[in-house]
Amino acid sequence: MSVTFDQAMRLSGLHPRAIVADSKWRRCATDDHPKKRNGAYVLHPDGRGYWRNWATESGISSWRDDSASRAAPVDEAKLRMQRERAYRAQAIRSARAFWHNARALNRPHPYIERKGLAPLGCAGLRQHDGLLVVPVWLGDTLISVQTIHPDGTKRFWPGAPVKAGAYVIDRQRAAVTAIVEGLATGLAVFQSVRQARVIVAFDAGNILPVVDRIRPTGSVVICADHDWKTLAKRGFNPGLDKANNAAVLIGCGVAYPDGIEGSDWCDYLHEIGEGAARKLERLVLSKARYVVQA
Repeated sequence: MSVTFDQAMRLSGLHPRAIVADSKWRRCATDDHPKKRNGAYVLHPDGRGYWRNWATESGISSWRDDSASRAAPVDEAKLRMQRERAYRAQAIRSARAFWHNARALNRPHPYIERKGLAPLGCAGLRQHDGLLVVPVWLGDTLISVQTIHPDGTKRFWPGAPVKAGAYVIDRQRAAVTAIVEGLATGLAVFQSVRQARVIVAFDAGNILPVVDRIRPTGSVVICADHDWKTLAKRGFNPGLDKANNAAVLIGCGVAYPDGIEGSDWCDYLHEIGEGAARKLERLVLSKARYVVQA
């Protein structure tokens, strides 16, 4: 029985993670240095293979597949997907490490204060070197974090997924579920609508994936941003358009702030002034619709 390229290398003390026939030299671990990558190999599509242990060998060993004239073709799309999955997995691990190193939010963050919001609803947030850290949960699994600078600059963890992930501001005996775009809007709704649990989807484009994953039931309303300035300039309203698409999926209601200079419910609280919280509560509850599980 002929020895495969993988077997030949392992007999020589090399330990590649995977064999890729793409005519490129690839580094790998060895018996003598398992935590390093002192080994290297290259496998050509026509069945010619070479390897070397740079720490112990001066020459290059060779191998050839005599049973076939050509090795299996390289699936570039598959390799790209494998690299992307590996990169995403590493990004998730890095985001989790950052989250675990962050401290509990034991005082109002400057971003929250600048928005004129109270600490209510902030128990699930953390802070790290002056940054407000918002977890992105996919069910019970942390998949990313969003950091918010005191000046309002927001960034997601590089490479970590956000699609269908959310931050839920929950409360006991909630009578209505409200879905919003961003954190400040979510806190504004949570602090104003006294019986609401709030689901923060982070951006308009993520509302539909979040609604589709969670499938909230009972009294449900999407508290959309009203991007009326974008509508005037570009002919479409991303906040309302995305909210309406998600509402159609489950049959819930949509509420949005109208007649203000700003675009979201946090802006609404600032601009309306006295009595704004109760007005916001009445508007949101009036648009909620009862959703049953399909």
